[in-house]
Amino acid sequence: MRVLTALLVALTVLSSGCTQVVPGIGVAAGPPDPSVPVDVASPGDAGAAAEAAITAVQDFWRAEFPALGGQWTDVATFAGISPAAADPPPCVERAADVADQAYYCPSADAVVWDADGLVPALFDEFGHVGVLVVLAHEIGHAVQSRLGIDSAQARDPQRYPTILLEAMADCYTGVALRGLADRPVAGLPVGPVERDAALRTLVGFRDPLGVAAGDEGAHGNAFDRLSAFQAGYEGGSGRCAAMTVPERGFTQVRFGSADDLARAGDLPLRDLLTAVERDARAWATELASARAPGWNAPPLTVDVCPDAAAQGPARLCLGPSGPAGVDVEIAELTPLHRELGDFAGATLLSGRYALAALAATGTAVEGAGAGHAAVCLAGAYAGRLLLAPDGFRLSPGDLDEAVQVLLTDDTAARDVLGRSDPAERGYERVARYEVGLRGGPAACAV
Repeated sequence: MRVLTALLVALTVLSSGCTQVVPGIGVAAGPPDPSVPVDVASPGDAGAAAEAAITAVQDFWRAEFPALGGQWTDVATFAGISPAAADPPPCVERAADVADQAYYCPSADAVVWDADGLVPALFDEFGHVGVLVVLAHEIGHAVQSRLGIDSAQARDPQRYPTILLEAMADCYTGVALRGLADRPVAGLPVGPVERDAALRTLVGFRDPLGVAAGDEGAHGNAFDRLSAFQAGYEGGSGRCAAMTVPERGFTQVRFGSADDLARAGDLPLRDLLTAVERDARAWATELASARAPGWNAPPLTVDVCPDAAAQGPARLCLGPSGPAGVDVEIAELTPLHRELGDFAGATLLSGRYALAALAATGTAVEGAGAGHAAVCLAGAYAGRLLLAPDGFRLSPGDLDEAVQVLLTDDTAARDVLGRSDPAERGYERVARYEVGLRGGPAACAV
């Protein structure tokens, strides 16, 4: 988070990773929370997972591609490369250039990946789905090539900046995984657990902090990459082919000041609490104003509401006459702040302030619907900060922190009794958060 004076925001393009000539998934910016277990059934090793993924994804596109207007042609070359190899793989000068990379080379129609480092590491952390996501993304670039997007990009690079090509490939990844979910392949299950693992895989390939709209080689922050994946998973291949920069509304921003850069976009916890109390209280008061005129959102307190501990580190405390305060348990919030960043806590706090506003208007704050509303309205609050012309607003990485806390557990989606919708996982929470961010409070249907 940052506090600054007038900064124009551009919801357009961004940067980092491979070139447009060799489009790849990007260099991992760091893994998501390693404490989150990924319980998936996988092939026996990373090499077997890669082979199974290639076969399954190509089989999928053979069946799917005619709906896009043509016949699928198998990718000419798949190559798992050791960065220590003597001979270079297609389209790069040295095998060492493949280290920690996967890419698709249009001129050679080749998908290449680091078979010593990247793919085994993904397999170890995420199981087969980590390998599946990376290879499906690169095959997604092959889909683009077969649809003529490479030629169109050469003619009109402003229409097809790198970030859009990467969003399309993430979208086609979602399409392929939805196909495997609907028509299961032995050894490659894609269910609710695997969907969350797929999202966490993409989080690990987010762009470095501070990459700006329009920078060459942009691949996307975690929020935008997950958004594109979910667009394909829910909307199908036609949704991917129709993507444009305005339709995507990319959220990546530069650092707004030297101070913000120096602290990597994170306020100290106490400063964050002060800023959120001031800003989120005003937002919640405004949110309830039409149905509860004269009501003011309660103050932020620290360690005074143990009876609401089931809600997590951030809690809405209810009194006899309504919301009595939004409380934080410092001992619980501190490690979250340290491990994920300041906007992880701000996401939880804004959701509790949203529940305070709902309680003030007589809307139920118990039950699954209340948890759904908390997540959606937390997204609406983030959307407000993204577009704010000055003052308290988002820093690079804040939305990535938000999606990580949504993927970590159900804390953000708990009602005032500490219960959440048992049918939902991180995938649904991230989708619900985006609805609020893109559409504002009115989209949250409360």
